[in-house]
Amino acid sequence: MAKKRILIVEDDYIDRAVLTKILSDTYDVVEAYNGLEALQILEKEHDSISLILLDVMMPVMDGFEFLRQMHATKEYSIIPVIVTTLGDSRSDELKALSNGATDFVMKPYIPQVLLQRIDNLIQLREHAAVINQYRFDRLTGLYSREFFFQKVSELLRDHPNEKYTMFSINIENFKLLNDSLGVKACDNLLRQIAATIRLNVTEEGICGRYGADRFLYIKPRDTDVENRTKKIESMHKYYHDNMNGMSIKWGIYEIDDPTLPVDKMCDRALMAVNSITGLYDSYYAVYDDSLRGKLVKEKQITDIAEDSLHNGEFISFYQPQYSLEDECLIGAEALVRWKHPVWGLVSPADFIPVFERNGFISRLDRYVWEKACQHLRRWIDMGYTNMRVSVNISRVDVYQMDILDVLLSLMEKYDLEPHSLHLEITESAYSENPAQLSQTINELRAHGFVVEMDDFGSGYSSLNMLSHISLDTLKLDMTFITNETAKPFDVSILNDIVSMAHRLDMHIIAEGVETREQIRRLRAVGCDYVQGYFFAKPMPVEEFDQVLASQRMAKPRAIDRLRAAIGKRYLLLVDENKEYAQKMATSMKGRYEFLYADNAADALKAIDDNEHPVALVVLSMTMDSEEINRVLYHIRQVPRNWRIPIIASLKGGEDTEFTMQARECDDFMCKSYPVFDLQRRINSMMDVVEFNERERILQGEICSDALTKLYNHRGLQLAIANIDQDEYPLSIGLFSLDHLKEINETYGFEVGDKYIKSFAKVLERATRNTDIKCRYGADEFIVIFKRMRNESIVTAKVEEICVAYSQVKIQDGVKPSASAGIVLCGEDTTPNAHLIECADKAMCKAKKENQGHYCVWNDVGD
Repeated sequence: MAKKRILIVEDDYIDRAVLTKILSDTYDVVEAYNGLEALQILEKEHDSISLILLDVMMPVMDGFEFLRQMHATKEYSIIPVIVTTLGDSRSDELKALSNGATDFVMKPYIPQVLLQRIDNLIQLREHAAVINQYRFDRLTGLYSREFFFQKVSELLRDHPNEKYTMFSINIENFKLLNDSLGVKACDNLLRQIAATIRLNVTEEGICGRYGADRFLYIKPRDTDVENRTKKIESMHKYYHDNMNGMSIKWGIYEIDDPTLPVDKMCDRALMAVNSITGLYDSYYAVYDDSLRGKLVKEKQITDIAEDSLHNGEFISFYQPQYSLEDECLIGAEALVRWKHPVWGLVSPADFIPVFERNGFISRLDRYVWEKACQHLRRWIDMGYTNMRVSVNISRVDVYQMDILDVLLSLMEKYDLEPHSLHLEITESAYSENPAQLSQTINELRAHGFVVEMDDFGSGYSSLNMLSHISLDTLKLDMTFITNETAKPFDVSILNDIVSMAHRLDMHIIAEGVETREQIRRLRAVGCDYVQGYFFAKPMPVEEFDQVLASQRMAKPRAIDRLRAAIGKRYLLLVDENKEYAQKMATSMKGRYEFLYADNAADALKAIDDNEHPVALVVLSMTMDSEEINRVLYHIRQVPRNWRIPIIASLKGGEDTEFTMQARECDDFMCKSYPVFDLQRRINSMMDVVEFNERERILQGEICSDALTKLYNHRGLQLAIANIDQDEYPLSIGLFSLDHLKEINETYGFEVGDKYIKSFAKVLERATRNTDIKCRYGADEFIVIFKRMRNESIVTAKVEEICVAYSQVKIQDGVKPSASAGIVLCGEDTTPNAHLIECADKAMCKAKKENQGHYCVWNDVGD
């Protein structure tokens, strides 16, 4: 794998040499003497540069001017820059950061700190580069729908006195064009349309792609309506004459209320264009009173909503969700249906948008949450302890400050764990206040709730949001699933989205799954969970009870258990200055739980407290040296504490000194740094802690069987590879559980799972801790007996296991039985596929002759 390249911009030869020596083992290094020389290198090689280390004081062109010119060029500006400074140059550091530097390090360099900073920034840049491309539509280069909304909102806010018009463009019968001309030709047509929109909008407006065949743009209002009409007529003729007779429709909304949410402005332009769909002689329409008929119906809905809720007309429905990996039920999404005594069953598409606009959605959501918690509590009491329910959180709910209190009170009222209630943030929430949304989500996750991004791929939400908001799950929109699974594998972005989500440690749920082909495609790209009409329609709770009774529930995976627990992350501040510690805790409230100690004794007690596991220690270097050493020793010498990283908290300023104690820590920060820098240091280290913990748990999950906790195939291979020479000779026992298929069919999977787990427990009791135990197949187990050269001893042990299992009480009518095959491997032979096959043949012989007994393979060399 090629090394990443780092550009060092430094006029001092010795400093360049020191940096080159530190970096050359890990990176390719390119050197520049000053800023001008560095710009010349970037002009030729910017695509290959991963990071820049920049000195600020240089001849010809200093670092500040270099930063200014670098950030004036789009291709260069995405490269992260670390400024190298002296410890007393605070003003230079702040000036460099304000000019676009990403971070700074002080001289003299600490190699470990420098390398870690570089690695973190390069990884962040690589993720950001991938995420950034989702701001723009891949095909046309226009803004994506969500980013268009954001840019329009900024435009209207910055020009409050300007009058604007919103335009919607729709291509008539685009699907027919796609079928007749082909995808490639139609893609070219879409690019041409995008180009003409850009020319029409110019720099005074903004344009974006709304969907497959729809575009949006906003521009300053043309006071000459006749002139505007002529322009539209001219563009319509151009499209028709030059693009295979393509018919384009315009919807126009004169923005008269700039405070209206941008998506509502777009809705009005879309409503206008929809009103002329299919009309041959009309190619533009203006939103006016004639289109307000729908609002009459909306008012009727609004007027009776409160009474309908009070009368119990709103009913909770549940749609099952399934694991593609485990092929079993994992939970359900709670949905709401309105059964009106006169109108009958009202479609959610008719009332949900209305309630979102008038605010009643908050009342309705709380009603649905309460019902979901009632039902969840009942299902758990019935024995479905792993049951989870997803509920919808609307935009209105997100921006209400008491949402956390409401949800926590429900958890307390029904004695539920927060991780059993998954929260789906609806798509429209992502188009407004990202900062408040991020804060709300962080608070919810910090208390253990699982947060999902709903309707991903519909346009409002995008991967761009993932650079600002931490989530647990992406829920792929039904239309997105339909479109992407219909495309050839090599042109669909479905695989890219799933891979990206998994790299960001998120699960994927696909909704609206309706065909077997979609399931095959989703399984192929690694999708985790599915729901849709292929499996089951949304149903009343009584019908869902029957589904629960007839199907097997999934067991929680290790990563799910981690997510449930990771909501509480404890950060220990060890500092003699209580006021400073309080300031730190206040500045980062919401993301972490803080513990405080002003001496080593209290710090050690906090570290050893199992109820509040410490994830990171910020240790003050201004404390007494012996106190610091006690904390460092306890963390470094007690094995269970090895995974706790330490950030050294230094005084800062001219007298800052990197003691040996500080050099033992994983990172450092100065108390005199701005709060945002302290937060960045801590957040970065905590992200590393989470990543390492997840890697550790996932590694264990990869090597173990979820049901029995014994090794799986991969774990068996690793265990065999790590057998020491003094543990030979080895013997193999391969066991097969008799009648498992019949038990599953007769008594159900729950009894079948108990049948399997009971044998695993027998193995644990009857074998030594050093022996290797593996669930080898659905009904097969392998034991590698160590230091076992005597046939009579190994056969006695295998017989003991078979007899012990036959005496286990599982259920009336179920008689446990296991047959076994034995192979003695020889003095120095390692178990391999051939020997396991021999054990399998011996087991088959035992099963054929007398189930519940064993057979020894005597011809190992066969």
